[in-house]
Amino acid sequence: MDGIDDENTFLLDDELHSDTDISSNYLDYSSDDSCSELSSDEDLSSARIFTEVDVKNPPVPCPRFKFSGIPSVHVQFDDTSDVLQFYETFIDFSLMSKIVEETNKYAKQ
Repeated sequence: MDGIDDENTFLLDDELHSDTDISSNYLDYSSDDSCSELSSDEDLSSARIFTEVDVKNPPVPCPRFKFSGIPSVHVQFDDTSDVLQFYETFIDFSLMSKIVEETNKYAKQ
């Protein structure tokens, strides 16, 4: 991940772009390397063939998975909990930042 090392700490810009942090296996990569799990173009050609769908007789959809969980909010509040604590449980700083960013973009239009 760009900007994050193995211990999940952020790297400074000059640490991020330094050549000393690049491992040798990144440098040894060539375009001839291939993954055995990837299919060739011939294998994918059958998937690229256009087939018309009859809207009056559509194909059977895939079965849905049955939900087996108990739908509820798994947060415990006691009698001393206030409205702000409940609000901050669902609206965190990153969500609020995104709302502000998108609102400002909309206002500039």
